[in-house]
Amino acid sequence: MNMDAKGLGLKQQILLAAAELSGGDVRNTLTAEELLVHAWKKDKHAWGLRGFEEFYPDSSKLFKELDAHAGKQGMVGKGLLEKVHRRVFRITPSGLAEASMLCPADAIVREKADRQLEQAIKEIIQHPVFTDWLRDPTRPKYFREAGHFWGIAPGIPPKTVADRISAVERTLTAALKALDARGVNEFIEQRGRILFERKDVERCMEFQRVLTDRFKRDLELLAPGFER
Repeated sequence: MNMDAKGLGLKQQILLAAAELSGGDVRNTLTAEELLVHAWKKDKHAWGLRGFEEFYPDSSKLFKELDAHAGKQGMVGKGLLEKVHRRVFRITPSGLAEASMLCPADAIVREKADRQLEQAIKEIIQHPVFTDWLRDPTRPKYFREAGHFWGIAPGIPPKTVADRISAVERTLTAALKALDARGVNEFIEQRGRILFERKDVERCMEFQRVLTDRFKRDLELLAPGFER
């Protein structure tokens, strides 16, 4: 992907930088410095230090977009990027899917985004806790089962709890947006087999709502103030 970033919003420019630097692989990590310099080289006027735009990037501009600022949700909060360590990030499947929509003519980027999103969705809709619920809506009966679905447990930092729960919903939402953008109702692999359908994603979103309502008290203890 080598798209002209000028004319795009700052968050969109960061998203493109993350997609390019990661090579379209959600496992690859990126430093804040790499993101900043990459974005600055594409649009020095937008990212340059005031009065020295041609010579130095301004890191404060980057962190205003990455983190919550002035009551606005940052890119990490929106689930487009995942914060791995201090100043180290990864693009998420939903972030990669959104980046691919910024350059729809790039077939390679779109294919990579589709593969990453497909894998993330498969892990969610094939999870045994979800498939048990499809067979028996009274399941899960215990919070530890819901925690297994979300990848959380007592002792995990509250922010991590909230992030992991939200990540599931954002990935599902990204899948629906991708289906809408393509005007289809299913993702199909290269051999023609249906990987998942719109109804599968919608059913899983319903499951997500059931879990957060059913175990609301447990979630309040683990992540006070958490809201879907």
